[in-house]
Amino acid sequence: MKKLLSKILFVGTAGLALAACGATTTDSSSDSASTASSTAPTTNVLKTIEENKQLRIGVEGTYPPFSYHDTETGDLVGFEVEIAEVIAEDLGVEPVFVETKWDSLIAGLDVNKYDIVINNVGVTEERQEAYDFTDAYFESYGQLAVSADSDIQTLADYSGKKSAQSTTSNYAKNATDLGAEIVPVDGFNQAVELITSGRADGTINDYITFLTYFEEHPESTLRLIDEKLPTNDKVGIILQKENADFQAKLNEIIAARTEDGTFKAIFEKYLGEDISVGANE
Repeated sequence: MKKLLSKILFVGTAGLALAACGATTTDSSSDSASTASSTAPTTNVLKTIEENKQLRIGVEGTYPPFSYHDTETGDLVGFEVEIAEVIAEDLGVEPVFVETKWDSLIAGLDVNKYDIVINNVGVTEERQEAYDFTDAYFESYGQLAVSADSDIQTLADYSGKKSAQSTTSNYAKNATDLGAEIVPVDGFNQAVELITSGRADGTINDYITFLTYFEEHPESTLRLIDEKLPTNDKVGIILQKENADFQAKLNEIIAARTEDGTFKAIFEKYLGEDISVGANE
């Protein structure tokens, strides 16, 4: 695995800041719309975006290397931020980032807080019942991290253990499927704290998150279980249902920017490798 080409520091909180190519706002509300149903749009979303000349994008803003604030400049950065900026540019509009906690992020689509969510959202059957996804723009896989002195050696050993997870993430389901008890957290940093303090046995997350974490924390007392989760995650942009023209336009941009190497360059900037769909086949 190549070294990261862009230094990324984990941050728990950040103030409002301007992104490199667009405004950003912070929304830490706790909206609790069900993921089992989504309000269908009453207007043509693509037409509205083009008329307003803005693409509203839901992100966490505290999730390196996906979206986070640079500790020196305060700017919102990350590879999903740059991908969103490319998409907005191809639509001919300005990106407006709306930062929201993970547990209410997807539900924000239901109340029209933003037009899309681009935040490492894995495509699952449950989510597809309520929302539409674009074609995947990258793929990854989950891994389990435990304390270095843990007796957990395999995924099978995780049964009956406590797993620190965001409750609405697909990794919480992975942990439950392995027989673990979920200890709710607001994000990755809190999960690490619970493991370090002995209040949780481990956490499951994207291997990219761990790649970044260990790069920036070589002194960490966590270790990875050397097994991938059973399924690879294909990650797409999520949007309200019944937006076929908007979905098709986004797919067109994803295909073009994957083919011309734009996304590849962004991934390599932050990760040192290309994680585009099919890149490692």
